[in-house]
Amino acid sequence: MKANKLQSRRGRIGARLVSLMFVVLSGLSINLSAQTDLPPLADRDRAMTMPGEFVLASVGDLMIRRPASRLADPDVQAVFDLIRDADLAVANMEGELANLRDFDGPLNGFVGSHEVAADLKLMGLDMVNRAQNHLLDSETEGMFSTNALLDEAGIIHAGSGRNLQEAAAPAFLELAKGRAALVGAHAPIWPEHNRLAATARNGNLGGRPGLNMLNYRETILVSQQQYDALQQVREGFLEHRDSYDNPRPVASASPAAGISIPASSSGRNDPRYRVTRGDEIPGTVAYTLNGNDVDRMLRNIRNARQLGDFVTAAAHIHQSQSVVEFQHLSTRPPEFYVDLAHKAIDAGADAFVGTGVQTLRGIEIYQGKPIFYGLGEFFREAQWELELVVGAADADPQRRLQQFSRNFGGSTQSLESLVTTSHYEDGVLKEVRLYPIELGVNGPDSKLGIPRMATEQHAQQILERVARLSDQWGTAIEVDGNVGVIHVR
Repeated sequence: MKANKLQSRRGRIGARLVSLMFVVLSGLSINLSAQTDLPPLADRDRAMTMPGEFVLASVGDLMIRRPASRLADPDVQAVFDLIRDADLAVANMEGELANLRDFDGPLNGFVGSHEVAADLKLMGLDMVNRAQNHLLDSETEGMFSTNALLDEAGIIHAGSGRNLQEAAAPAFLELAKGRAALVGAHAPIWPEHNRLAATARNGNLGGRPGLNMLNYRETILVSQQQYDALQQVREGFLEHRDSYDNPRPVASASPAAGISIPASSSGRNDPRYRVTRGDEIPGTVAYTLNGNDVDRMLRNIRNARQLGDFVTAAAHIHQSQSVVEFQHLSTRPPEFYVDLAHKAIDAGADAFVGTGVQTLRGIEIYQGKPIFYGLGEFFREAQWELELVVGAADADPQRRLQQFSRNFGGSTQSLESLVTTSHYEDGVLKEVRLYPIELGVNGPDSKLGIPRMATEQHAQQILERVARLSDQWGTAIEVDGNVGVIHVR
């Protein structure tokens, strides 16, 4: 069973009356290349320093509204036992928590009951990433409420805070075997999500509450014919620049460097277009992460490496490889995501846990460390209307959000997931075990969104898909009964 966990954490969430003054987002710097080259880790600093046998359990998104740890269902309890038996269990906290009957902030988006925080602890979870797109569904009041409830329950969290310094800093948990650390970050899905970014303290300005953001620039790859058509559209716009008193500055455009077409009056988040090269496919999206944001994440991973015995880097990323992919069900991570995971491991992370898309992605073993590019949903109770959760009598049962959750994007893959356990011996990863779970694909709506062990046939299907998606990194997954096993040599 899990070793006794001595919860300790830096002081968080002091006063709720913090400055909300909007200062310039440090993450929106125009610099898109790294400023700081971290020195390579010495061999003695690469391995995690938890002694003996050590097991990390990692799961996906917690889209959870109600307590579930006491359900008298052996297939549900078997899932929680996998987590409880680990030395450390990590997840992504999707959404907010509050006492829904007396919460004094706005109840918007995805909000769960205050009872959930303590229930997560009963399930065996220890640390959660809070940098995700639902962080401010209920504004800063919801963020502070959630963080306070997690603190009270002894769930360590990273990725959000009263300012950028706090959101970006590693969070620590004292275990019997050593100190675990977590660093969390998020890449925004849509331009409006920039409001979720925490800002740094600056003189007398306290900074803005929010999350540790990874900003980026998009370049959409097009054929020469498509580029010529876009160029014609752009030139057509520019013919009318002199008709306005304050025309926008116009950057030069070329097939090699790319072309920018004004998509809004503000000019923010306008994608760039570039002609494909070599075997590149039109429609592919090339992302360039903001160098300052990457540097900040890597520095904090390095800090966690210096002060911790086991470091987990977590990122919530939805981006797909192509504009023609359904973003939430994109099964292949874009190149920038793979590069970020590699850099996180090189900076000192012992594991990289990726979430965001509502489906599974592949697994890579890089430098002897596990990278999970997408663990899907661990809970998916998004079907429960907030009115129903708080007991409102006038909730409309005809809205059928249940059906939306059961067939998200026309696919039940959003209701299939994994519990992964990474097994270490004296700091060396020996194997990764994959336990397929499903979230009520064929069950009643009352159990929809709650994890349970997949049946034999369903488990085989899930493992076959994960094995196929892991092939590009040469990851071999053996099937042992209903469990996938990755042997690390």
